[in-house]
Amino acid sequence: MLDTSIYPKVDLDTYQKRTTLKDGTKVLLRPMVAEDRDALYEFFKSVPREEARYLRNDVKSRLVIEKWAKNLDYGKTLPILALKDDVIIADATINRRKFGWKWHLGTVRIFVHKDYRDMELTHLMLHELTRIAYRLGIEKLVAEIPEVNESTLISFKKAGYQLEAAIPNLVKDRENMPVDLVVMMKDIKPAQDDTYGYDF
Repeated sequence: MLDTSIYPKVDLDTYQKRTTLKDGTKVLLRPMVAEDRDALYEFFKSVPREEARYLRNDVKSRLVIEKWAKNLDYGKTLPILALKDDVIIADATINRRKFGWKWHLGTVRIFVHKDYRDMELTHLMLHELTRIAYRLGIEKLVAEIPEVNESTLISFKKAGYQLEAAIPNLVKDRENMPVDLVVMMKDIKPAQDDTYGYDF
C-alpha cells in the first residue's frame, strides 16, 4: 500500500477556493456543511425531470437531502459545492473507502446547473476534484455516467478521463427504464512514484 504521508495535505475543514468563470461570474468552491441542507434541496428541486431521472439518487426527495446533511463524513463522501452569491450552482462529490481493495479509488459525481454548463464550471470543478483527490492519497478517479448524458461524457473526456467500459442496460432510471452505463477513469500520479507514466 502506498505511503500516503508523502502527499501534500488539504484541510477540508478550512478548504475554500474562489475562482472566476469565463463570463466574469465569481464562484466559491467549498465542502458542504449541514447548514447547506435547504439550499441544496432548492438546487436539486429545480432540476428538470428529464435530467433528474438519470441521477443516481432521488435528489428531489427532501428526505434524501436531509440524510446527506445529517450524515456528513468527508472521509467517506466529500461533497464540494459551487456557490454564486451564496446560491448553489453545482454539486460534486468524491466517494471513497478507507479500507479494502478499493481504498485507492475515488468515485466522482457531478451535477452543474444548466445555466453554467457552458462557462467551464464543470471542467473547473473536475480539475479541482483531481487536486483534492491527489492530496487525499487517491490514485485513480472513477466516473459512472449514463450514456445518454453526452455533454457530461465530453466534459470528463476533456478533463483527462479515459473510457474503460460501456455496459448495456446496467442500471435503471427513475422511470424504471434500462440505461447503458459508461465507466471512465483518470489516473493520478502518486508523489515520488515513477512507475506511473502520467503527468499530473
